[in-house]
Amino acid sequence: MDLFSQLLQTNMEIWHLVLAFFAGLIGEGYATLVGSGGVLIQFTLAAIGLPLAVVVATDIGGSQGADFGIIAASSRKILNNKRLLFLLAAPVFIGGVVGTIFLVYIPVALLKAVLIIGLSLLLVYILMGRRAELQTFEHIHLSWHRYPLIFVVMFVLGVYGNISGVGVGTFNRFAYVSLLRVGFVESLGLTSLIALPPTLFSTIFTGMSGLIAWPYFITIFIGSFVGANFVSRYIRNVPEKYLRALLLTVIAFYLAYLVQSLF
Repeated sequence: MDLFSQLLQTNMEIWHLVLAFFAGLIGEGYATLVGSGGVLIQFTLAAIGLPLAVVVATDIGGSQGADFGIIAASSRKILNNKRLLFLLAAPVFIGGVVGTIFLVYIPVALLKAVLIIGLSLLLVYILMGRRAELQTFEHIHLSWHRYPLIFVVMFVLGVYGNISGVGVGTFNRFAYVSLLRVGFVESLGLTSLIALPPTLFSTIFTGMSGLIAWPYFITIFIGSFVGANFVSRYIRNVPEKYLRALLLTVIAFYLAYLVQSLF
């Protein structure tokens, strides 16, 4: 169903679109700092009465507005290290394609178990490992003996991002902070830039399959852009140690949530 046909539906209330806009605005603004904005967006779309597959596809697509908003507020320096960008983006994109195409066939419980193991190891690594000095992204040199681990982590996150999307931005930032030792603020732009190719693929693929509610997509996209752009501009004033502590706390809660959801 195309955009104009959906707009002419008699069961679509204007206030539904308003709710979707504020879900994107608040959810992705909150997600930029803490994460899990997709929970609010998906809850809102489900409460409106959209089918689950449409809810997930519309959320993943519309939330791209947050990525564009964060990139617009980020330093252009994240584009300087193009080799590293490619090495990080490739497994995320491959995983995103796999997650989109085989959405029905990949057991979500299995993917959650892999995420639990991976995030637990990263949490132990960042808590128990020696405190390395933070690096700027343009000066990072990724050695080949470390790349297989990073490839697997990024691939799994790419798959998960296009199956559910809830919390994946936080998981990605955590991976960059722990494995690459970049600062929290710098990880925002990096996460959003690398997330765009697989989410664009998901939007095209699910859109062609009729799984995106385009009016809600547009309002969520606009709200997400405004909310994420605003927060990412002002978060730079918060000391890195507090942002890092906040990220670790959120990851710990996510792990507890993922473990609980398996039972």
